[in-house]
Amino acid sequence: MSEIGWVLWALLLPTIFICSLVVNVRRWRQGDDLSLLSRVDEEFRALAVAVEVPELCFDGRTAHIVDERREGFHDSNSGTFTLQRILRFARNAHGEYFFFISEGSGTPFFKHVTQVNAKIALGKKYIAPARC
Repeated sequence: MSEIGWVLWALLLPTIFICSLVVNVRRWRQGDDLSLLSRVDEEFRALAVAVEVPELCFDGRTAHIVDERREGFHDSNSGTFTLQRILRFARNAHGEYFFFISEGSGTPFFKHVTQVNAKIALGKKYIAPARC
């Protein structure tokens, strides 16, 4: 290899190393965006539904989260994950199931789920309510 070739390699290798280092430092600093998680958790814990039928009452502070799914997108350039939405199946003290979806905007979707639908959606995580 000529002297010019060696000089080009001597300049090119450190440049590649520095660029790689900068990209990795940016990725490390940026990290995954899970900031939505705390807002969604606040919404869930603050959710309370009181109705005449005790089995259909819901209190987010005491409800048991049976299943949680996090939806978002993965940025292949930075290697980070940005959380966009959280879906939860929760169970109250009476064994009734509820479905919760939130994007952290303050207006979550919340709905009672029948035992049949909960069994289908949750599969092995499903627990039948105790009968007296």
